[in-house]
Amino acid sequence: MNKLLWLLLLILYGIYKFYKSRRPLTKFDHFYEKAFELEEKKRYDDALEIRNQGIELHTLTDLERADLHLANGRMLLKLKQYEDSTKHYDASFKLAKYEKFPYSEGFDEVIEAYLYAGRKEDALIITTDMLK
Repeated sequence: MNKLLWLLLLILYGIYKFYKSRRPLTKFDHFYEKAFELEEKKRYDDALEIRNQGIELHTLTDLERADLHLANGRMLLKLKQYEDSTKHYDASFKLAKYEKFPYSEGFDEVIEAYLYAGRKEDALIITTDMLK
């Protein structure tokens, strides 16, 4: 009886995992978590594609879409794709323009991306905006 119960639980868990992997992504958390999992597996193009799908959804808030752009920018910065990284940062700042958020050490990386991309004037403008 005990083995039968374990087998049933194992089958139910398998069904749950299968369903979870096939469910449509509709919420911010779905996009963010799925892309993070892909990024951890070094499937960067897939992670970028998942986040971009979320960015296209206007059912997400501007702040959520800005966060997906920010995550794309961070990933591309790690991959030393500085110009593409700054494009996502630009889009993120545009979407979150009127949001107030505290300074974070992660913004140092953003400035670094702009400097590496040869966008020194933009780095200065962003730094000035952050100090406000």
